[in-house]
Amino acid sequence: MERLKPEFVGSLCRLAGVWLCLWLGLPACGSGDVGDLDRILQASWENYARRYISPEGRVILAERGGESISEAQAYALMRALWAGDEARFAKVYAWTRANLCRLESRGDHLLAWHWGRKPDGTWGVLDWNTASDADLDYALALWLASRRGWRPPPSCPDYASEARAAAQDILNKEVVRLPDRGLLLAPGNWHESAPPFLINSSYFFPPAYRLFAAAGLNGRWQDLHTAAYPFLERLAQSVGSMTGVGLFPDWVRVDAFGNFYPAPDRDTAFGWEAVRLPWRVALDRLWFGDEQAGRLLSQSFLPFFKREWQTKGRLAAVYSYEGRPLADYESPVIYAGVLAAALAAGDRQFADRLAQKILSFYTDKPGEAYFVSPDNYYANNWAWFGLALYAGRVKVF
Repeated sequence: MERLKPEFVGSLCRLAGVWLCLWLGLPACGSGDVGDLDRILQASWENYARRYISPEGRVILAERGGESISEAQAYALMRALWAGDEARFAKVYAWTRANLCRLESRGDHLLAWHWGRKPDGTWGVLDWNTASDADLDYALALWLASRRGWRPPPSCPDYASEARAAAQDILNKEVVRLPDRGLLLAPGNWHESAPPFLINSSYFFPPAYRLFAAAGLNGRWQDLHTAAYPFLERLAQSVGSMTGVGLFPDWVRVDAFGNFYPAPDRDTAFGWEAVRLPWRVALDRLWFGDEQAGRLLSQSFLPFFKREWQTKGRLAAVYSYEGRPLADYESPVIYAGVLAAALAAGDRQFADRLAQKILSFYTDKPGEAYFVSPDNYYANNWAWFGLALYAGRVKVF
């Protein structure tokens, strides 16, 4: 289930203008500024919803030939939740449950990750396997919608009941246990039955673990939370013969003794997958004051990017695990992850600069409001998540 790498094509003249503003210590010279965040967040969400979400609630990915994936459905739920868009939330939930839920085909409440056109020309599920990050985001969004008091469509179970069922099935089918190292989230139902295990740490979502544990859904959610930070702290230090600089690899293989190795045929860079992890971890610090989350981000992760910023005035879109830039362009996706870490670390000045950087990718013109380009699904989602967190919209309710 490898992601298509997004292409970041922007205007050199526009970026040059932004650079001049940042050099002079002024707000980024883009189509928006930090003081206008609420309008930008609402406008970009409305534009995204019109472009990507069908009237029935399906997120249509043009970059995948009109297919849909569980990740995109879950992202739409989270964005609708924090945008306060109850009607669209209900539609996305209804389509997702009717078309991706595996209850009838596999007997659980997890989501098939891939839906599209079949060889016979009909549309439906192309792969019944799951992606645990999407399942976790889906369960969290439903749980928080219930806490907001939102009501589901008449044809669907209430949000709390569906969230509870999905959360239980994540524990039943998407976790693995290491001897003496605890319980870990696996990438999906297709995980190995015994070590070594393939792990994608960007799927980890410690504040969701904590929230489900506190709600009494199952004690194993606390086990997942307990194991997460020691695992991540060691993961940032070394993988095989590679010495880390505080970053996380997209994928890693971990053996029964907790040793990390590069995963064959998988990316070990701090790339399009791993860049999401700091945002997920930051919520544990910002929502619940978790000291482990704060320490991981402020002492291990953030120092590398502050050095990069201080010496270069910019961040590359992708880095190797050892800290070598692997792209000669920037991306709002990485800025969103580092912004979240800066907020969790209490570094508001750095967070301000990173928010300005994200806004430099924003375009607002009649009928359109987007980041990078209107067709860049991944950048539009993660730029929004980063700025929404900065604006205080990402709440636990």
